[in-house]
Amino acid sequence: MKKCDKCGITINTKQQYCPLCHQVLNGETYTDFKEVYPEYVSLRRQVLPITKKILLFFTIISIIILGIINIADRSGVYWSFIPIGSIIYFWFLVRVGVFSRRNIAFRIALLTVLLILLLIYVDYSTTIENDGWSTNYVMPILLLSSVLAITFIIWLRRINYRDYFFYLLIILTFSIVPLILAFANVVTVFWPSITAFGAATFILLFIIFFFPKSIKEEIKKRFHA
Repeated sequence: MKKCDKCGITINTKQQYCPLCHQVLNGETYTDFKEVYPEYVSLRRQVLPITKKILLFFTIISIIILGIINIADRSGVYWSFIPIGSIIYFWFLVRVGVFSRRNIAFRIALLTVLLILLLIYVDYSTTIENDGWSTNYVMPILLLSSVLAITFIIWLRRINYRDYFFYLLIILTFSIVPLILAFANVVTVFWPSITAFGAATFILLFIIFFFPKSIKEEIKKRFHA
């Protein structure tokens, strides 16, 4: 055992300096002693290369198919920009969420709300005969994209139970907003809002019932369930 004369502690270590005050340690180290360090657990779960390729493949195919259908219908309305933009926004949120260290859910919620408000402003200020594309289509699709991104981040990252509850709260809020606007007649096209509500509700229930197991165990410990 080694001892630090300044701190008055004894340490079973091969190190020459005290971990508290960095003074030289006195004493001998046991010859058969082996230091064991805790295993490093990455904050991100490993994603197999084949999974990345599959996700990238379906993303690119979806964008190409949407663009082809939009060109083929010859309506003169570039509606494919909305779902394509939502797909790109989803991956942007995932990237922000995976590489950020704190306040991930808050950042996602803030970015989504600001983007929706900006598009609503553009919609109502640049068109004389407003058709409500921002509230009818863009808003529910962006909210759903955010819900999917949060779900993906929960799967990828190792989060604590407090963040878990906050994530679920944001998903719940984002799922209810389109439905409230639909009942309040703020939107005139109901199927995007209803679809976004149904999909977000399904995702919320799926997360609660099926994953992540480690967080459920932590919650049980905290509340002695």
